Amino acid sequence: LLTYAQRQRQFTLASLTLNRMAILAVQQASDKPKARALLEEALHMAEISQDLRALAETEWNLAQITTAAWEDPMSALFHGQQALSLARALHDEELEARSLSSLGWIHLRAGDFEEVIPCFEASLALYERLHTEQTASQELSLAHFLSGAPLTQSLTNRAAEAFCWAFLSLAQAHVGQMLGSIRSGRKALALSQETRNVWAHFIGTFALMHALLDTGAYEEAFELMQDIVAPARALPQTLLFQRFLTAQERTYHALQQWEEARSILIEADAVAETLDLGRLQALSLSQLCMNYGVTGEWEAAYHYAVQAIAIRNRAERALNMLDFSRQYETEALLRAGDERQAREEVRRLMEEPPGSNRRFRIPSLRSSAILAAWEGEKERAIGHLREAAQLAAEIGLPGEQWQIQAALGSVYETAGESVQARTALREAARIIQELAQGIKDETLRVRFLSGPQIHPVLQHAQRLATSLPDDHTEPGGL
Repeated sequence: LLTYAQRQRQFTLASLTLNRMAILAVQQASDKPKARALLEEALHMAEISQDLRALAETEWNLAQITTAAWEDPMSALFHGQQALSLARALHDEELEARSLSSLGWIHLRAGDFEEVIPCFEASLALYERLHTEQTASQELSLAHFLSGAPLTQSLTNRAAEAFCWAFLSLAQAHVGQMLGSIRSGRKALALSQETRNVWAHFIGTFALMHALLDTGAYEEAFELMQDIVAPARALPQTLLFQRFLTAQERTYHALQQWEEARSILIEADAVAETLDLGRLQALSLSQLCMNYGVTGEWEAAYHYAVQAIAIRNRAERALNMLDFSRQYETEALLRAGDERQAREEVRRLMEEPPGSNRRFRIPSLRSSAILAAWEGEKERAIGHLREAAQLAAEIGLPGEQWQIQAALGSVYETAGESVQARTALREAARIIQELAQGIKDETLRVRFLSGPQIHPVLQHAQRLATSLPDDHTEPGGL
């Protein structure tokens, strides 16, 4: 087709063909140099043709592939804005909806969460209108390289809408809108199931799983994961597959299945390195740091912490999507004697403007508390942890709440404040028991309660409860 278009000097056809070839180069083989060359040629052909739609399609495709393949949201932003401007000039609502969704994704990957939600909400409003009025173009548009190739324009739109809801769910989770995140995740999953698109089905499941894990619905998240293991492993080893692995390991971690999580993380790290996913690899490395830290293997934890930090520093971004375990990196650095690096990383985290990124404030505070406690500043550590506890309660993150209360208990106990320590640990144990009650499968529940994070906290709470007389006056809630 490309040869025909070039021979016939059909520059628009050549541009659109080159765009599709670039999608396949990334989608099937993760061949970035080839994709870049194809896109540059597609843009050249579009400019020669002076076909605004071909130019808009190429700018849109450059936006989505530059964001994911080259981990360069800032460059992608220019292409996304160009695509949106051209779509509006052409009065093409379908392309406008896609361009808004692409801009939202770019902001999401860049960590600019305040800009994300308006883009996706505007895109979804357009998709709703397209669905209701059935005014979409009859031509087959370029597919998102994460959504395969739906057979009709209608299915293309529905798959794109499902992706919008999924990314909106992730954005809402990062700004602390957990109920909204779950609603959006359920919308994404329902739409993807309607389209019978395995790519969209995965991304809808992925978004909902993270919202469920944040809010403590561990068993439902586990069941969703089980449903997509086989189809996800049938996908090409691309960005989407690596994201599946990180969702799978996070589910295992929540259910205290640390050995399973570790094997998945090692695979996720290998896939990220093979695909050269840049900042996305930092997430799997950070999770490996957490995994080894929880099991007491701090030398290995330090090894992964250093690697994760190096990748983030090269990207010049302190915040990455779903990167919520930074406190373990801080502890690993301190235990290894690398206090300078620990202070530098905590400083970078705390200097990051919080904006509406409430979810990221919690690991920042927990990292600061670990550093303060290490330096013997117990009151400062307690202050950071109390702020983190309040924020986790406001957002509705029970998994964070019990961990923060357990950390508070340890700091109080070290400071000789046994009554406050008992109160904090008793609260941690209460939250853990509530989470366990939500796990109906007995095997999963027993393993959860005996996990390496959970069991020591329950034992510690029980030990303090029996060592202090019941008539001690306890302070108000933490």
